[in-house]
Amino acid sequence: MIRKLSILLFAIGFIVFVYNGWSYFQATQSVQQIPEKTEEENVDIENKEKETEEDNPDSTYHDVNPRSLNFDNKKGTEVAMLDIPKMDKRFTTYWGTNEKSLDQGVGMYVSKWTTVPNHKTGHTVLSGHRDTVFTGLDELGQGDMLEVHYNDEAYEYEITTTWITDADDRSVIVEKEEPTLTLTTCYPFDYIGYAPNRYIVQATLVE
Repeated sequence: MIRKLSILLFAIGFIVFVYNGWSYFQATQSVQQIPEKTEEENVDIENKEKETEEDNPDSTYHDVNPRSLNFDNKKGTEVAMLDIPKMDKRFTTYWGTNEKSLDQGVGMYVSKWTTVPNHKTGHTVLSGHRDTVFTGLDELGQGDMLEVHYNDEAYEYEITTTWITDADDRSVIVEKEEPTLTLTTCYPFDYIGYAPNRYIVQATLVE
């Protein structure tokens, strides 16, 4: 009886170990160094912006509701890239913050309070696991830059504040009038098990 129980416990432990190992490997595969922009790419971007402005001066503020619930994307679909220059990392970002999305990398929050990145208004929230993609997020501070590549556009944000809050705090994911980007992850970073708090990084759109 004891031998059978030992084998069962070993099997359960092995399955948990393999699952966690695979989840870690899968998530870290979505992280890479930020590629350097070539002179040709910079010229292409400048020309594209110039053409857009000439064709439609108000094109940046096109009449499309950016609320995330208005988009019928499949959960776990790749939708954006998040660059954190201070960490020299680029994170593939997926639609939704369910386990499937977060196991792959960074997830974009979908709710009635949040929006996709845009120049006009709203609150974009990105979440990631502290022990895979968002390890070291606490190295960031006020004035550091974040960049989100979404729908063939780059949105640059400047960090205004960081703080630690309870996991049940409902004042983090809320509506915003100004274009705002928030990053969230579990805290403490070295906590074993379900972490009781959340680490928050908030930034405002500058370009």
